[in-house]
This record gives sequence, C-alpha cells and structure tokens, in this order.
Amino acid sequence: MIDLLGLRILVTLDEEGTVTATAARLGYSPSNVTQHLRRIEGTLGMPMVERVGRRVVLTQRAQDLATRGRPLLLEIDDLAASTMQEPSGTIDIGAFPTATRGLLLPAMAALGREHPDLTVELHELEPLPALEAVRSGRIHAAIVKTWGSAEDPEDTILTRIPLGRDPIDVLVPSDHPLADAEYVHFHDLRDQVWALTPAGEPSYRVWFSSHQKAPALRPRRIYEASEFTSLVSFVAHGLAITAIPRLGRAPLPQGVVAVPLRHANAFRSISLAVRRTSQGSVSIQALLHALRAVTWATGDETPLTWSASRPSTDRADFAELPVDL
Repeated sequence: MIDLLGLRILVTLDEEGTVTATAARLGYSPSNVTQHLRRIEGTLGMPMVERVGRRVVLTQRAQDLATRGRPLLLEIDDLAASTMQEPSGTIDIGAFPTATRGLLLPAMAALGREHPDLTVELHELEPLPALEAVRSGRIHAAIVKTWGSAEDPEDTILTRIPLGRDPIDVLVPSDHPLADAEYVHFHDLRDQVWALTPAGEPSYRVWFSSHQKAPALRPRRIYEASEFTSLVSFVAHGLAITAIPRLGRAPLPQGVVAVPLRHANAFRSISLAVRRTSQGSVSIQALLHALRAVTWATGDETPLTWSASRPSTDRADFAELPVDL
C-alpha cells in the first residue's frame, strides 16, 4: 500500500530530479525523503529510483505510479483549497509579459490590500508553458491569450474564464498618410514596410500571416524583432509600420500614432486558465475578482473590450470596436 505522502514524494521527485530539491519543496529533510522512499520500496517489494549521474530517476513502476497519482493529488489539493473560508496562503500565477504589466500587477496590488493573508507568486510564462504548468500543478492559474477568433482546444483538465478582448492598433509615424484616419482596414495597408515578430513565431506572426494573403497586403519589406518595444522603435524612426495590441503597451513615443484596426479578428482574447477542480477556491475567486476589477468587467458572460480610442498608455476604457465581418 502507498500512502498520500509517499505518492507526493514520488511525484515531486519525478519533477525535481534530486532528493535534496524534493525535500526542499516539500519542507522535509533529505533523510526524511530517503526514509519514505525505502518504506515504499519495502511495501511494494521493488525499487522506486535508480541513479543516473548526480540525479535520480524513477523506475518504470514508480513512473507509472507518479503519472496516475499526479491528478489524484491535484484534485485532493484543490478539494482542500475549496474548504478555505478566506483567501490565504500562496497562489502561483503565470502570465505573459504584457498581461503581467497591464493586468496582473494592478490586480496583485489590489489583492495585497484586500487579502493581506494571500501571497501571490508571479511566474512570467508564455501561454503554452503556462497552461502546462497549471495542468501539472506547478502553478495554480495562468493568464493566457488567443489571437483573433481562433478557438481554444478542448481540455478535460483546464477551464478558461474570459477576462476581455484586447484590440489591436496599427502604429504609424505621425507624418504617415494614415495617421489622421479614424480607423484602418487591412486593405488600407497594402505595399507598406512592416516591423513584425520573427517568422515562425507561433502567435502574433501566425495571426499576421493569416491576413497577409487574403487582402493581398504585399509588404514591400518586413523587418523582424522579438519584442513589441523594438517594433515600436521601428515606427518611431520612420522605418516601418506595425500592429500591436493595447494591453500592457507602454506610452507611445512622440511621433508614433495608434490607429484602430477594423477587422473581426483584430483582437486578442484574454482569459484566466485554472484547473476545473480548483475554480471554486476562494483564492481563485479573489484573483478573478481582482482581474475583472482591473478590466472593469461587469459580468461573467460578457468579456469587455479595451478602448477603441487611441490610447497612448495601457489604460482600458472598454468602448466596443466596430468590425468588418
């Protein structure tokens, strides 16, 4: 028979790779962890670990136990969290960089004031690794994005709670012919020089490429840079135009104008991903309330939209943006 502590040690050892790191994460001494491993081996009559260099790895039998036991432990942890009356303890949250700046940090400040017994640990992660971290229990929640109208894949472990839509603006130099436009369509942007994230980048660049062919944008040239701030710098120097979402966007430099892009897919959907078994936790609910307070959201079923006006900061005004269907 294997008890819950023994199962937790196997799962943690599988993730950490050393007895010392496992002990530190669980709050035990290395000798305690070793004793529990020996107890499991004695009970089951087979070895649980084998040494590979300076690390230890689980045997195949132990790996099978850890794989089957991981979701059970997460469900037990989520069940325990659901019995709490007030938000407390530590909640680990993953977020991509612009969501960190524009959404999570203001929410963390509010949580600190309203729930002083709740500690937030921030992990800056892009959506795919953040979702995997929530799924495996390394973090409790993640703020994630989906570009345009792409549908999220079915997931039996996670649920995504909508937070809002993040509109995309086209940034142009102030002396550009489109700088005074109320909004632009993709077909207004033909034969331009663009600054974009690198080819093959799995979110922004895929979104742009999906529109590049349909309206025949025919970019005269494409400069590439990984960070949004660098893309803005291309525009500030009069070298290119770009398209960037508003959430977490720094104030635009002088000489750069943001013009709303009018299209049905000119937005990112922002949502909070949590395990289905944890969404009733008071700490998760407190986090959700704080995030929605930042976005000024008013209802569970109506994700709102960051302003369609020309913001120079990351302020959210939530005016609905008309779209071409």
